[in-house]
Amino acid sequence: MSAVLEVHDLEKSFGAVVAAHDIDVVVEEGETIGVIGANGAGKTTFVNLVTGHLPPGRGTVEFMGRSILGLSVRAIARMGLCRSFQVPQVFLSETVFDNLMMAFGVAEEDGAGLLTPLRADPRADRVEAHLARYQIAEYRDVTGSALPQGIRKLLDIAMATVRKPRLLMLDEPTSGISAEEKFAIMDILMQALKEERATVLLIEHDMEIVERYVDRVLAFYQGRIICDAPTTQALRDEGVREYVLGRERAAAPEPPSPPPRRSGSGDVTLAVSDLDVSISAAPILRGVHLDVPSGSMCGLIGRNGAGKTTFMRAVMGTLSILRGKVRLGDIDLTATPAHRRAHMGIGFMPEDRRLVPDLTAEENILLPVWATGADNARDRLEWIYGLMPEVAEFRDRGATTLSGGQQKFVAFARALMCGTRLLLLDEPGEGIAPIFAQRMVEILDDLKKEGASVLVAESNDVHVAGLLDRTFVIERGSIVEGG
Repeated sequence: MSAVLEVHDLEKSFGAVVAAHDIDVVVEEGETIGVIGANGAGKTTFVNLVTGHLPPGRGTVEFMGRSILGLSVRAIARMGLCRSFQVPQVFLSETVFDNLMMAFGVAEEDGAGLLTPLRADPRADRVEAHLARYQIAEYRDVTGSALPQGIRKLLDIAMATVRKPRLLMLDEPTSGISAEEKFAIMDILMQALKEERATVLLIEHDMEIVERYVDRVLAFYQGRIICDAPTTQALRDEGVREYVLGRERAAAPEPPSPPPRRSGSGDVTLAVSDLDVSISAAPILRGVHLDVPSGSMCGLIGRNGAGKTTFMRAVMGTLSILRGKVRLGDIDLTATPAHRRAHMGIGFMPEDRRLVPDLTAEENILLPVWATGADNARDRLEWIYGLMPEVAEFRDRGATTLSGGQQKFVAFARALMCGTRLLLLDEPGEGIAPIFAQRMVEILDDLKKEGASVLVAESNDVHVAGLLDRTFVIERGSIVEGG
């Protein structure tokens, strides 16, 4: 085999934060390499440096024997080094067919394909073949916004491979895909990439995916590679077990008591009945009934597209309700403006974090206080830092300098800031490393001991099942099991 990629002495810092230090990697043709590590370990920074999205502070990067430092992202991609993103980069208003046609147009050296009517373009046959290879032909005329998450991921990767890349870097290809779908999606993907004869380097937090599909592992910790070994050997490595997978920990000291909670006016904190919600005339929720008893931790479990996020947004008032009732204690939320939810003690952690890029982590956490004018903000903030000391460590860093997992923790802390009565957590464990998922469970366990009223939405309950007092299973917008 010959080397496709050679990286030596690669360095990158963001101020005082070292994101890459002395990185040495050689990728041989035909390998499938897994890049693992806790959130913030430097994985995505490594990919961004190699693909030209970031300039390195020092080091060399050679692709197919040629230095690519200083080349544009497009020039590197046209050489055959391509990537996909954790959040699929597709045109949501365009069909799957037209997304791929535009990808082929951009891939042309002169860009002339963008000026050709899509349906008349001679490359249409190649698009049809690409649709078949990635098994998404049945979604040919579906717009990006209407695709299930797994199919959107496949489309994003199909768009990245229109130039038949020699090396494809995948950033968390199974992120946001339910446990029931992930292997089917990965089987399709890996077969397609085998047909494309692409060498693959994938960032992944799911160790089942790593064990099943990866030949060799690069494990990152604090910007360094701490292990470069065949998969089986790497997953037994002491450093990987300590800093990536997470070990059983000794009992941590009890967190400080939180400021007093607002008391509810009954045994049920959240009561939802006969809830119907539509988006763009398409029915999403149908007759949903769900209660969160005061002081309980409940789970809303369902695959992507089942209606979990729609339910959360309906409770928060950001989606209109066609029919039904939503009550917080004795308060009718359907008659309450959306912006009043935070004033009433409801904290919401959205799946996509929704941090303000120009603010620091602490400023993002304090946003609800700026809106509500709560008078116990400092006490609440110190309690949160006691509960989540890792957040206190990066409180002064800008939101855009944080890893995806760190941003999740900030979004969680922001929800805690105003969630004195009810917490709504949408996919808190999605897209985070095993060691971060372990910490998330520990924090939820502490909240359960505090008597918090919590509703957790997850694609599966593998991490939180032991914490849940009630589990509601949602399929196609209806609760099919629960109570």
